[in-house]
Amino acid sequence: MSLKIRRFEDLSDLEKLGLVDFSYSRIDTYNMCPSKYFYSYISKEPRQFGAAATLGNIVHDVFENVLDNDKDLELEELHSEYEKMIPVWDPDSQIPEDLISVGREILDSFYDDNHGLPMSIYEKELSFDVVLGSYRIRGFIDRVDVSGDHLTIVDYKTGKWEVAQKNIHENLQLGIYAMVMNYFFPDKEIHAELYYLRSGKRKGHTYTREDIESVKERLIISMNNIINDFNYTPTKNTRVCSFCDHAASGACGTGVFRNRNR
Repeated sequence: MSLKIRRFEDLSDLEKLGLVDFSYSRIDTYNMCPSKYFYSYISKEPRQFGAAATLGNIVHDVFENVLDNDKDLELEELHSEYEKMIPVWDPDSQIPEDLISVGREILDSFYDDNHGLPMSIYEKELSFDVVLGSYRIRGFIDRVDVSGDHLTIVDYKTGKWEVAQKNIHENLQLGIYAMVMNYFFPDKEIHAELYYLRSGKRKGHTYTREDIESVKERLIISMNNIINDFNYTPTKNTRVCSFCDHAASGACGTGVFRNRNR
């Protein structure tokens, strides 16, 4: 039996009251470390400045502001917008210069790979707000392209770490995006990909109806597990503590202890 998706705005006020909010980020945080989920979303401890994440925000804004179906991609415009966005996201100049240089290199590579190619952008930073079971799922998709009967979802990644192509079909972030776009465009073939901007690699999967139903089932299981967890046990992967805000701030005593003994 197919699990039904609904638009949040279509629900009555009474139906909305019983929903639990989720996003891919929340689920991913829990899967990384239940304790990190607790400190991030339940006790809501402050998060620290993250240079790498901020660089990602800058690059995303550049693409949102510059990419256009009706004009040619220009390297000078990409760099001009980048320099404009840096102080917006990093007014205190906390991002190291070597990481700022990585951003410039990313734009150079993106231009080399994409200039002169036609674009079929349907939307950039496309927001969604849907309901699956008793859960409200919200988020943004970096870019959606539509060409004929084909729809392509693009999620930009500025980090070094990459998912192996053989595991892309299991990627929950892409699965959620594909599920949502399949709901709004049921007659189109849905392809979703991670665009790794440092390497230029685009790793994706074309989703069947069976794939979409599998994503729904996995989502329900994941969200059920989270709301039924009352312990929020720290991850066994101690490496996670080395880049966790709550270990660095001292909010998570386990993380502090692990980092001290590394």
